[in-house]
Amino acid sequence: MRVFVVGATGVLGRQTLPRLVERGHHARALVRSAEQAARLNRMGIEAVQGDILDRTSVVSAVAGCDAALHLATAIPHPGGATDWTLNDRIRREGTRNLVEAAFELGVRRYVQQSITFLYGDQGSHIADEATPLQAKANISSSVDMEEMVRASSLEWVILRGGAFYGPGTGAEDRWRRDALAGTLRVPGEGDALQSLIHAVDMARAVVLALESAPAGSTYNVVDDEPVTYRDLYGYVAAQVGAPEPQPDGAAMRSLGCTNAALKAALGWSPLYATYRSGLAS
Repeated sequence: MRVFVVGATGVLGRQTLPRLVERGHHARALVRSAEQAARLNRMGIEAVQGDILDRTSVVSAVAGCDAALHLATAIPHPGGATDWTLNDRIRREGTRNLVEAAFELGVRRYVQQSITFLYGDQGSHIADEATPLQAKANISSSVDMEEMVRASSLEWVILRGGAFYGPGTGAEDRWRRDALAGTLRVPGEGDALQSLIHAVDMARAVVLALESAPAGSTYNVVDDEPVTYRDLYGYVAAQVGAPEPQPDGAAMRSLGCTNAALKAALGWSPLYATYRSGLAS
């Protein structure tokens, strides 16, 4: 299959591209710089310059492909700038460009990366794909993105990923650094839930969904065990020999999700079933 990939140089794209090649697919990556294109071409991946926000370049690049993967994001880094403008544009304008280009050029298969954070605060309830969305304003563009994809006539699949960690995310490095510095804090009482997904397991789900997911399906892509902030940060601190993280009084959203639908439909199972194995290296 000839697979067009947007977001090829991001955390998820870097894990997905080699897996596409290993499965015998021809991957064509849309990248913004000549340097990125040259690097991917050397790795045996066809790369073309363009931008998902530039409709002309998307139309030109997607021509001749059988499927499209929208893996592009521009998430502000924790502790840094909090400007979501570019991410919103990628979710809204970029998705429109890619969906319309795919339809016009007969690229029927389409996989859209999304986020479980759209479920909002669920307390102790474990969210599945039927749970109503309660997106905050800063991620409302992801709701618009999903609606745009669902309204299309493409053979679409939406994958709602949990909180990323693993290669390229910097998440565990940040946790460990803060633990050693004594600045890793447990939000509130620490009993809020989160569902993690290792970047490798998200990429595996993307490739599997591309190949075999029923058209018109939506799946949560999370590991097997929602974890409290108390347990996760306590585990990280123990790994590096740091003191037990203390509460900071600021409560966080509680969102645990299930991956049962994805497992049942596609036979997917995470290599890193919980944070314990995911943080082993």
